[in-house]
Amino acid sequence: MSEEEPPLSRYNFDFAGGIQNSYLFVTQKQIIYEILFKPTPYLFGEGFVLSDEIVELVIKVADNPTDRRPSLDVLIAPTVAAIIKDFYEKSSLTITIFICDTADRRHEARWRKFNRWYEHFAASDYIRIDDSLRDKKEEVLYHWALIAKNNNPYLREVGLAFLDLMADLRIGK
Repeated sequence: MSEEEPPLSRYNFDFAGGIQNSYLFVTQKQIIYEILFKPTPYLFGEGFVLSDEIVELVIKVADNPTDRRPSLDVLIAPTVAAIIKDFYEKSSLTITIFICDTADRRHEARWRKFNRWYEHFAASDYIRIDDSLRDKKEEVLYHWALIAKNNNPYLREVGLAFLDLMADLRIGK
């Protein structure tokens, strides 16, 4: 009697590193995803105490040999969650910003997907702050999320800086 392999709970991933802190994983359909944590030290202003810890989370398809929009894959959410946790283990001061891409008008679907991924990630030792900006001329809603560890000693400053940024963007600064 041969022993069956247990079903996967997530995909294996590799930390490629580099300036953008790149992670890669391959799905069962051979679609390659790249998760980036792009440094964005300018986001909260030059004087912000943790400017070197601010990264933008980018989740993208790096290669899709199927040439079709990837279908729902239940292993992607726990994989993205594991990657985020792995990145935070490298620095508990990390401040992650997610800005939902609106380029092809599929931003609402992306936002739902991000929320699904975050549900797998959501641990009690993290805080998430969401906000959105409406571009009335383009009729687009830009979704933003901030993620930080609850034990970040600058958590108050982080939250206030994010709220200030969003307020500045609303008034066009």
